[in-house]
Amino acid sequence: MSKLTEELSNHGCDMKVTLERFLGDEDFYEKCLREMLNDSSFEELGKAIDEKDVKSAFESAHTLKGLAANMGLDSMLDIVVELVEPLRNGILDGMDVIYLKLMEEKKEYDKFLDA
Repeated sequence: MSKLTEELSNHGCDMKVTLERFLGDEDFYEKCLREMLNDSSFEELGKAIDEKDVKSAFESAHTLKGLAANMGLDSMLDIVVELVEPLRNGILDGMDVIYLKLMEEKKEYDKFLDA
């Protein structure tokens, strides 16, 4: 295992299963992880929440849910699920707090790539 995948494993990600999706190619996984963490959906979600645009917020959160699941980022996925379900039901109350929690978790993953 590379240093990155080892750190992700220590953070609670099931890298064995995740890397199977990437045919064991850790370099390709790292490239995809970098792209995922730079996805515009993070920013779009924050903007939609600020603008009280439930439909756009749901779409961005749903995109992030799929990305986090595919990348095996379980702790991020757990947070995104906290956003998706209320947004699916048109609820925006409290989503700004959960969004901040999501962005803090994103910073943790960013640190793994910067190391």
